[in-house]
Amino acid sequence: MTRPALALLFLILGSAVSGCVAPLLAGATGAVVADEVAEENQGGDGLF
Repeated sequence: MTRPALALLFLILGSAVSGCVAPLLAGATGAVVADEVAEENQGGDGLF
């Protein structure tokens, strides 16, 4: 394969992977924030 073709292939694969991982990161961030809020309001260990 030529260099531009490889670059295009990696770009397509990278965007597909990041599209699948982004919702998982957003959900994990939401869980951490919710746990911190619960710790502040209730004290103790929070949700987890």
